Amino acid sequence: MSVPRTGAEIREAYLAFFEAREHRRLPSDSLIPSNDPSLLFTVAGMVQFKEEFLGRGRTELRRATTSQKCIRVPDLENVGATPRHHTFFEMLGNFSFGDYFKAETIPWEWQFFTECLGWDPDRLVASIYLDDEEAFQIWKEKVGLPEERIFRFGEKENFWPAEAPSKGPNGPCGPCSEIYFDQEPGGPLPDKEGLEELPDRFVEVGNFVFTQFDRQDGGRLEALPQKNIDVGLGLERLTAVAQGAANNFETDLFLPVLDAIQSLSGQNYGREAAHDVRMRRIADHARAVFFCIADGAAPGRDGRGYVVRKILRRAVRDGIELGLKQPFLAELFPAVESTMGACYPELSQQRGTIEALVQGEEERFRDVYRHGIARLETALDELRQQGDSQTFSGRTAFELHDTYGFPADIAEVIVREQGFEYDQSGFEQAMEEQRQRARTGTALSGDLFVESIASQLRHEKVEATRFLGYEQDRGEAEAVALGSDGRLQSALEAGQEGFVVLAHTPFYAEGGGQIGDRGQLLDPTGETLFEVRDTQNEEGYSLHFGVARQGLSRGKSVIAQIDLAARKATEAHHTATHLLHAALKSVVGSHVNQAGSQVAPERLRFDFTHPEALSSAQIAAIEDMVNGQILSNQEVQKRMSSLEQARQDGVVALFGEKYGDEVRVVEVPGFSKELCGGCHVGHTGNIGPFRIVSERALAAGVRRLEAVAGQAALESFRRDQRRLEELEVLLKTPADRLGERVQALKDELKKAKSAKKAAVPGSKEVAERLRGERQELKTGDLGFAWADLPGLDAGALRSLADGLRKEDGLPDLVLLVGGDSAKVPFAVLCLQDGGPLKAGPLAKAFGQLLGGGGGGRPQFAQGQGADRSELAAKVGHWLQGLPAPA
Repeated sequence: MSVPRTGAEIREAYLAFFEAREHRRLPSDSLIPSNDPSLLFTVAGMVQFKEEFLGRGRTELRRATTSQKCIRVPDLENVGATPRHHTFFEMLGNFSFGDYFKAETIPWEWQFFTECLGWDPDRLVASIYLDDEEAFQIWKEKVGLPEERIFRFGEKENFWPAEAPSKGPNGPCGPCSEIYFDQEPGGPLPDKEGLEELPDRFVEVGNFVFTQFDRQDGGRLEALPQKNIDVGLGLERLTAVAQGAANNFETDLFLPVLDAIQSLSGQNYGREAAHDVRMRRIADHARAVFFCIADGAAPGRDGRGYVVRKILRRAVRDGIELGLKQPFLAELFPAVESTMGACYPELSQQRGTIEALVQGEEERFRDVYRHGIARLETALDELRQQGDSQTFSGRTAFELHDTYGFPADIAEVIVREQGFEYDQSGFEQAMEEQRQRARTGTALSGDLFVESIASQLRHEKVEATRFLGYEQDRGEAEAVALGSDGRLQSALEAGQEGFVVLAHTPFYAEGGGQIGDRGQLLDPTGETLFEVRDTQNEEGYSLHFGVARQGLSRGKSVIAQIDLAARKATEAHHTATHLLHAALKSVVGSHVNQAGSQVAPERLRFDFTHPEALSSAQIAAIEDMVNGQILSNQEVQKRMSSLEQARQDGVVALFGEKYGDEVRVVEVPGFSKELCGGCHVGHTGNIGPFRIVSERALAAGVRRLEAVAGQAALESFRRDQRRLEELEVLLKTPADRLGERVQALKDELKKAKSAKKAAVPGSKEVAERLRGERQELKTGDLGFAWADLPGLDAGALRSLADGLRKEDGLPDLVLLVGGDSAKVPFAVLCLQDGGPLKAGPLAKAFGQLLGGGGGGRPQFAQGQGADRSELAAKVGHWLQGLPAPA
């Protein structure tokens, strides 16, 4: 029987190995954690089992095994530069929740490495926590590992969380044991410290966490009643060892992507070290971006979207450095799909969305990157005008690096060429602050076990909330729990903000784009006990957030009453959203996929993948199609189905949503069919008129439509009618001739701008004036002239100066002054080769006379002042300060 060598074979061998040992094989959780809002991304295999580790999850689940998709970004700078750093990686794991412990774990892992993978036992060494005698005896006696191949480390290296005994945090913790593969067998074994200091020789291939203690105040370690096992093995590392690769990238998991990069760039991997790093980083980042988008984390400005955008932009910048002049990242998708698609079908299912988002995001970033040069020049101009400052801000350099992807080393060269100092320490400080932000939510720590509201409710044996809102808008229910500031408590006082959990509720908890219901919790007399402002779902519990109007205690019976008018408006907008989605696919193309939505009483918002703006004709066609379905007054059908059957029936599943085995299908026969748990009208005619009110770009490759239906649409029509009537009065023109009137006004404005431009003197005219006003300077045999040009701004002066450089016979020193009484830009030109006159210091001195500053290069400088009075006298005073002849 052949041993597993490819990544896919090793993944399957591991899962089958533990499945045969009574572990339940479970799918990878999404990269967006399903039950932990404190994390931006899933960072380890154990994240989806947080409740099981706490003894509050699925009680029937005692053993599990997974291959988990993970994202970690604290060490972005190392990706591609080291053999084993990644942003996206797979963590193979086996877990025990109060079942087996060390005596089973260590021998099983050893058996997997030596028997299943066929690795030489003499090339494996282990590490343990220095006080963990139990683990030592198992390694030595049960496994048979020689004592000299068992290394003891302290709590920093071999305890989870690191240094928990001495530094905390309080909570579940325990010692670790790690297993390493020796890539240089036969050599002398290092001392204790040497193992960690030889990462190229000893590759960590497995980490076993024995969660057996509950840390208390003062560092006291109490034994946990339920001991757990958390094993993590990096698939990429295992594959590299199995294939004898020098690094994780030179394996079948990455080589198809590297081949694609070489083909697109014309560069050969292995020829130049710097290019090799860039290719490895692109391969890693492409996988990370594709998987994040497939799981619903699209590039954006905040949170996980910011992280995804940053990873994508780093890959694009590396491509630019490789000479790739056109967008390329989306073209790597087939290579990633070929290696990962069979195990993770979500890649293929979301291919259209992934490629559209990546293509658009790269196109936009390439424009941004080009603008980085312009931003650098603007920052230098601003520095010159400050006069006193001669140091380029490190934070500005960081902005160029982080926002524009502009290489910091190139920025430093340009800044120093311009005669300024470069604030390297400020740049490094800003970089470190950004790294800290990146670590937040993307690293694994002991804080993982901070209790969520749902976890507290499970601990109190509170059952999940039953939703009755499809059939009811009002009903009696018991307040089974309540709380404030994330903690459960027995009562809420009048005026206190908090949340209430009911045994069952007609309130819809936000989900599927539909916002949560609002309303009231009443007493039997109809008095409001609690005003519900929002309803949110947390792991099956409906949390009614709002403010207590009277004292409310746990166990009290209340009457739950939703805001019926708001719900009806929301239902109309939700069904309209389904019709809009179907119409978009019909009018614009089948490539359109939903990228997000929000359904509220006031309006609907729909984000979709498409590379360009919709035309007026397309928007009109979409509106007509939706309104046609509304006029047909078809029944909106709702039914339950298995997820597999729904997919076979061609039901649309939405981007980023997670579904259980049983799903709800909402269908408008012959037109729209989607998985949806939201609230809808009974017939399409209940929606009322439908109108698209805006269409715009949301992100690269993503558009946003906003629309209104029913009463909101009528109000939109009325607002537009009032605006039209106001324009008729303002322009004294009937509505049917407003277009002509506006065009006439535009023509008049264009003529006025042309007249103003014609009044600006040209370089030849100014040059003639300067030649006629030349005066000799005391500084050697040099000439000077100046021009007073009121009304010209800094940009116009710069353009004029560029033109003057091409003119012959001008004085050696030229001063141009523009602006008005409050803002006085100026420019200084030194046209002689060499000599004592330097434009930068001269601009600084003249700017000070005007109550401002200036600076720049020896041949050209600019500045700005705030006082234009007695200008000729100030010019004369400035000339008196020129350096004396040598």
